[in-house]
Amino acid sequence: MHKKSSTSMLTLLALGVVFGDIGTSPIYAFQQSVSDGQSNVAGIYGTVSLIFWALMFVVSLKYLTFVLRADNKGEGGVLALFSLLPKEIRNPDNRRRYFIYGALLLGTAFLFGDGIITPAISVLSAVEGTGEINASWVHFEVPLTVVILAILFLVQSKGTQKIGRLFGPITFIWFATIGALGIREIARHPDVLKALSPTYAISYVGHQGFHTFIILSSVILAITGVEALYADMGHFGAKPIRIGWFFIVAPCLVANYLGQAALEIVDPKATSALFFNMAPNKASLVFLVLISTLATIIASQALISGVASISRQAVQLGLFPRLQIIHTNADQEGQIYVPVMNTMLGIGSIILVIIFGTSAKLANAYSFAIAGTMLITTMAFYIVAVRRWHWNRFVTGAIVGFLGIIDLGFFASTSTKVFKGAWVPLFIAIIVVYAMWSWRKGQIELQKQLDRDATAWADVEELVNQGKVVGIPTVGVFMTSKVDKVPQALMAQITNLHVIPNRVVLVSVSTEESPYATSHGSVHTLNSRVTQLNCSVGYMDQINIPKLLVESVLTAKEESLATYYLVDRKIVGVDTGELKGLSHKVFSFLHRNASTASHYFGLPESRVVSLAVQMDL
Repeated sequence: MHKKSSTSMLTLLALGVVFGDIGTSPIYAFQQSVSDGQSNVAGIYGTVSLIFWALMFVVSLKYLTFVLRADNKGEGGVLALFSLLPKEIRNPDNRRRYFIYGALLLGTAFLFGDGIITPAISVLSAVEGTGEINASWVHFEVPLTVVILAILFLVQSKGTQKIGRLFGPITFIWFATIGALGIREIARHPDVLKALSPTYAISYVGHQGFHTFIILSSVILAITGVEALYADMGHFGAKPIRIGWFFIVAPCLVANYLGQAALEIVDPKATSALFFNMAPNKASLVFLVLISTLATIIASQALISGVASISRQAVQLGLFPRLQIIHTNADQEGQIYVPVMNTMLGIGSIILVIIFGTSAKLANAYSFAIAGTMLITTMAFYIVAVRRWHWNRFVTGAIVGFLGIIDLGFFASTSTKVFKGAWVPLFIAIIVVYAMWSWRKGQIELQKQLDRDATAWADVEELVNQGKVVGIPTVGVFMTSKVDKVPQALMAQITNLHVIPNRVVLVSVSTEESPYATSHGSVHTLNSRVTQLNCSVGYMDQINIPKLLVESVLTAKEESLATYYLVDRKIVGVDTGELKGLSHKVFSFLHRNASTASHYFGLPESRVVSLAVQMDL
């Protein structure tokens, strides 16, 4: 995408997708930080200084300078880091590697929690501005937020290509607005610019002692959405993201935070709704509420799309069962709709709004997932830099150590709010991690059993020669992971129907470490009856087996007449296998509810035959 568009256009588009979340943080981040700290001048200066340096160190230094280098052929995100890790870590065999592997899974799981909380807190914080327009409207804030979220998630199946082109311009107007409001307040109290000095942040931390952890747990709200800078790199490229940050986003954010600090000093009564009280009059307040609502909807859309993309990557990397993935735009690969994930995010977001009721209470739940993902990203980045890129251990260790201390500080601080709401993303993450672990473990046990029960091709040909199995004049396509053994679906056909297609095509699909496949695969002939096609796909690719067959093995006419045979495995509900207890139940549930193989592989439903096989893992 980014090769076909100009840098300026990509920078504008990136504003809505990449910076939507971090760009709407001023609505609640500074006010929450001040309320957790001290509202005197020293406390206000210290708070805004902490926010400024958090933006500089975490966003500008860590992500834009270092982490964005860790791309997998242009794609970023935690799962891109996962695919860059050495194979011995991605397939662990000792405690240390299991710990690293588990941490990466946890980092991925935290993003799903973020996808539930972000729409809730973002939209609710914007809608709360209606209470400033008219105090009697405060009772409608939660119902209105629920309606907006319900509509937002319901329209996902329609795609966003028609209105998506407006996201960038609207977000640009948003940044211009908050930047202008900030400059206006700074002009009223120019001394607030002194807070840009790190001495104010250091002095504030020194005086606060242990209470610093409480303050940092709110300061981190200013950098929520920072993972989007990395995860969305594949859509826009690193250069437009860096330009957008340094020339538009960062200046406007800093100006607004400084402006809020100045307003807090000049007019302490404005604290109840600090951001919206920056509006100079009623008309501008109405505009600010409207543009805030639009900006938070766009930010939520970016997170929803991000979770859909992560879900697809997780499936391709073997961490999730097959999910139904619908492309909402034929021209753009990245615009996808994952029904089950969309439903879960929508229901989860609405429930959180109803339970917590205000953005201030939701803030306690919000920051924990961000802090966890940031810390895990730093750890994985060090491994990739040293093991894959062969960077100097000491230099890399010094850089990552400094950034890691900041991440640890934020993670420790957000941990203090576990009982105030941070348990929500932790609970979600634990469920997701256990599901991924159970699925991967179940798949390993499934493959072991398939290997034990596998039949050699020579035995099949012997049955044909003996007349016990009859050849039929068709082309049969079978999906398999072991081309040197007879697929389970074919064995079921032979055992139950005593027939075999005269021409058998075995298709094996393997996922590359790259986001997109670099080759279509290879073709080999096993014998006069059997041809094998080994396909390679990237973890961002959409699989279309009929298309790959026509490109490599069959003519278009042969493919149009071919029959696709799949095995429908029924996991028996007994614990005599290696997979026992809760893991067995979770794997069975995921297996039953996985998307059909025909849909996942892009097979024509009218020519698919499924053969049932019972298995106990």
